[in-house]
Amino acid sequence: MKNVYVCITFLFVAACTTHHSHITAHPQDRSSHLKKPAQITGKVDQVLTRGILGKSVKSTVFIYFDDVLHITGKLDRTGFGELPGTSYQDKRVSSSCNSRPTGPKTAELSCIVFIDSERVTTLVMDTKRN
Repeated sequence: MKNVYVCITFLFVAACTTHHSHITAHPQDRSSHLKKPAQITGKVDQVLTRGILGKSVKSTVFIYFDDVLHITGKLDRTGFGELPGTSYQDKRVSSSCNSRPTGPKTAELSCIVFIDSERVTTLVMDTKRN
């Protein structure tokens, strides 16, 4: 009986693997209403987990203003999320992200970046999907 538990545990651990991928968005600069122009870039970190119940992708989005992290947050399993951020040049920043399939295993993640509720830019990233 002990061997059965050892085999089941081994199979479970062997079936659960994790794969990380980092995808960076192309920089956009449409922030002319700020005190000074900003370079806004984004990155998504995806963790692909394979387990007994199948695969799942967990995505975390990072958005930088002039190479300083101001917005970060996790997306839900369908690739959507409202991400609050810290202030930039004394203005409130946030992002709204959504995902749409582009192929059997890929998706396009679009994050609209807002400063004081005013749309500044859209970052587009190609990602993996569930």
